[in-house]
Amino acid sequence: MTRLRGTLSVCIDAFPAWTRPLALAFVVYALSFGMRMLEYPAWQNPEYMLDGEYLLATHDAYHWIAGAEGFEFGAGHPMSELVRLAAAFTGTTPAAVGFWLPPVMASLVAVGVFGWAAALGGVEAGVCAGVLASLAPGFLARTLLGYCDTDLVTLLFPLLMGLGPAFWMARFMFTPLQVARRLLARRTGTSDVVPDAVAVMMTSRGEADDDWHGGALSPRWLALLAGSGLVGSWGAEWHSLFPYLIRYDVVLLFGCICVFGRPGMRRALLVGGLAYALPMLVGAWGLLFALALGWGLHRADARFMAFVRGRALPVAGWCAVAVLLFDPDVFRMFLNSIAGYVKRSGDPSPGAGGDDPLVYPSVAQSIIEVQDLSLSEVLSYFHPWLWVALAGLGGFVPLLLARPAAFFLLPLGVLSFLSVKLGGRMVMFGAPVLALGFALPMVWGVQRVLRHDLRTGWVRLALSAVLLVIVATPFVDLLPAMTQGPIINKRHAEALRHIRTATPEDSMVWIWWDWGYSAHHFAHRRTIADGASHGGPSLYVPAAVFSTANPRFAWQLIRYTAERGGIPGSVFEGMGGAQAQELVHRLGIEKMTFADAPRQYLVVSYDMLRLGFWITNFGTWDFLSREGKGYAISSIPQQLSYSLDTGEVQVQGNTTGVLASTIDVFDEGQLERRDYIVRQGGSGNAIADYAARQRNIESRRNIHFLFNKVTGEKLVLDDRLYNTVMVQLLLCSPDDTRFAPYFKLIYDNVYARVYEVR
Repeated sequence: MTRLRGTLSVCIDAFPAWTRPLALAFVVYALSFGMRMLEYPAWQNPEYMLDGEYLLATHDAYHWIAGAEGFEFGAGHPMSELVRLAAAFTGTTPAAVGFWLPPVMASLVAVGVFGWAAALGGVEAGVCAGVLASLAPGFLARTLLGYCDTDLVTLLFPLLMGLGPAFWMARFMFTPLQVARRLLARRTGTSDVVPDAVAVMMTSRGEADDDWHGGALSPRWLALLAGSGLVGSWGAEWHSLFPYLIRYDVVLLFGCICVFGRPGMRRALLVGGLAYALPMLVGAWGLLFALALGWGLHRADARFMAFVRGRALPVAGWCAVAVLLFDPDVFRMFLNSIAGYVKRSGDPSPGAGGDDPLVYPSVAQSIIEVQDLSLSEVLSYFHPWLWVALAGLGGFVPLLLARPAAFFLLPLGVLSFLSVKLGGRMVMFGAPVLALGFALPMVWGVQRVLRHDLRTGWVRLALSAVLLVIVATPFVDLLPAMTQGPIINKRHAEALRHIRTATPEDSMVWIWWDWGYSAHHFAHRRTIADGASHGGPSLYVPAAVFSTANPRFAWQLIRYTAERGGIPGSVFEGMGGAQAQELVHRLGIEKMTFADAPRQYLVVSYDMLRLGFWITNFGTWDFLSREGKGYAISSIPQQLSYSLDTGEVQVQGNTTGVLASTIDVFDEGQLERRDYIVRQGGSGNAIADYAARQRNIESRRNIHFLFNKVTGEKLVLDDRLYNTVMVQLLLCSPDDTRFAPYFKLIYDNVYARVYEVR
């Protein structure tokens, strides 16, 4: 065995030192990507594809796909550009890139966490930590196949923008424990003994020329610091979270230099810190400082060196950084972002005030990812096994004490636990924190009980691999089970694609905001609402159209909005609550005339029915009482049997059932309807017929069943929801006299319909 280890060591030593971590990084990426591919078989379903194109799994994905195609306001955004360039490079479509990009990009998080493990002194443990972080359920759920959204970089960029300073700090700064030992030594008058070899090196002489040339300000360190800063600056273009993290990282680096920088070297570290802070805050302009600094140090001009070594540069530079940190727009954006996570029942109209402010319903309460999580749920999003999450949480504390660079990751952990108040979308940020907190102390701890001759990198790597096999076991079954499929029904997508060829380019599509982005991609038409415009009037106006049982009101509200440029905010502009409610009343009872406007099209679909409660909750909003009434709908998980002859529905195995008011059965190319309240014919005796009908009505519940034969889904609706425009336009005959004067059917595939607004 000794001879074998010696032979391996000789072979490995023949390669440069950097090849080993590079090879391990590749292994980490491959493992993460391979594990994620366990989900792929679940997508082998014809219902998940349209003409050979996989439908995508999140609404926002279609925003970036449409942007990559040059449509709407997503065009030009870095995410859309990434999709566009990837499609051009691979010779495929943006939609195909949108399906495959998540595992490709999300696996880079594993490499980023591996890099952090290396920066914290545990490169071998990074194999376990990297894969574990990328598979954390909270992050995994947002980066599965088809989840092409900014979440792919929202976690990656914070890792990368702190990674350069982390390596730099590990080389040139004390750890918190070492600082504590030094302070204790000063108080007790004993010698400052630090057993760590790196610490011994760091406690050496005072400031010397090497600190300015080959040390903390060497070209490689300046390049690494400036590069990390540019990543942070670029991240601000991707997501609104980054301006806050940027400021935290800059302040943290300054504080760490002051507290943990070794004596006699702090001034050099402060100058080096500017090479990170300035590119972070002002982008390419800050990069010029790093380039000028590197060039000047390379030339070693006496006057330049005197200037750099003096106090003026670090003092002036960090004063400039302090000014840049305080940006009123960033703090205003921060307050607005916090407000967006607060579950309010209403959104005041801009400029609302006085005695009768106009308040709209708030969408926040209906968005799943904004809903609060319990502490146990937060921990379950880190790992399916609670003990792993708890070990990671506990293990991160000693990392903070042993490595000051770990403080760069602290806000990510804090954000994840704020999910108990700010909603589930934040929980993914804690994945790297708990993965590093689990793997590094675990590998280090096990190694300490081994013999000295077994405390080698290969043994640490073996320990990390064994640990990974153990903690990755539950993901083998979890990954396929997490697949939810696409967020849009195949037939819904077909209806939207029909709009692209059958309507004028300047037309407006009235669709519920969840599928606004999908309409951008498939129809290439403007929508009344979408994922970016779904608050205030953009929420209420389409909801009111879909929720009403009055076809005239729906028609007139659409035409009224179209006459005002198709902008929901213009409908109630300048009104108070009472005036807005009066307009709603008038639109329902008065016959109005409207000027010509671009064509308007209304889309109703089976997909919308699942959101019936929330759509009606927003659409029945009363501007005076400031509340809405969501109508009832439930999805039945149990197996049901039903009789189309009698209308009886019962749970299989039960002997009794309920008598439905209606049953509607959706099938491929066919909708079968039964109404058990409206009866044709009779006995000829009016009194007897009336009595029989009353007994029939009284024996039936005011509930309506919808059966989907394609998906097996079973929905039950109350009377109020069943009679809304969004349900009746999906079910009724195109010639129904209630709707024919207002809406003309132009496309129908049973599961989705498109109407032209007359």
